Amino acid sequence: MPHDDPTNPPSPVQLIFVHLPKTGGFALHAALERALPAGSVLRIGDSAAQQEFAAMSPEQVAPYSMVSGHFTFEEAQARARPGARFATLLRDPVARLLSAFNYMSTWQEHPLHASFRDRGFADFIADSSQELAAEACRQLTGRDTAAEAIPILETCYALVGTTARLPDVSHHLHQWLGLAPQVPERENVTAGQGRVSLTSETCEQLLELTREDRKLFQHIAGRHDGMFIQAANSAV
Repeated sequence: MPHDDPTNPPSPVQLIFVHLPKTGGFALHAALERALPAGSVLRIGDSAAQQEFAAMSPEQVAPYSMVSGHFTFEEAQARARPGARFATLLRDPVARLLSAFNYMSTWQEHPLHASFRDRGFADFIADSSQELAAEACRQLTGRDTAAEAIPILETCYALVGTTARLPDVSHHLHQWLGLAPQVPERENVTAGQGRVSLTSETCEQLLELTREDRKLFQHIAGRHDGMFIQAANSAV
């Protein structure tokens, strides 16, 4: 429900956290949510919540101080307050996909667990290659290549961090929301390891489908030392 408590008005800065799965984003979300007033956070997690978010108007989203979850940049951009600050986290794409597979194949409550519990990592890569190719580029920018995605990240996002810089990312986002910084705690941790089967063919497929996302990750990890902050937003 929208935040409607007059004693705790929404922050003048609206944070839009585009959560790419298995990047440590839920730990960051939880740390920020603990510090914000009740009712001021809109979390989009499962497919039902994604459909509800897609049906919301900008006026319905405007009261929230933070909007966080598994939506696309374009979906959020169409509903964010004017001047909202976008942020996201990146992780090495190969490590991220392996973590995603382990999570789905070992966590019994995951909606896709039944599809992956008896299958191997090679099957996951072979069967999901079209969906997984350039996944980070597409979710975070709506583009299929790093060459197109990087300018959008550096123009439309206030902050893009890597998992290695999670404490620093958290510090900046807490400051932007006028909150005392908190250190994110481990959340949503993968319980075990699935059947990690690797062949030469799997490795070739994996490198091909992560090619553009690796360029995106390496740009932030290398050129920006793991955390890009827009100059206009760095003085807080």
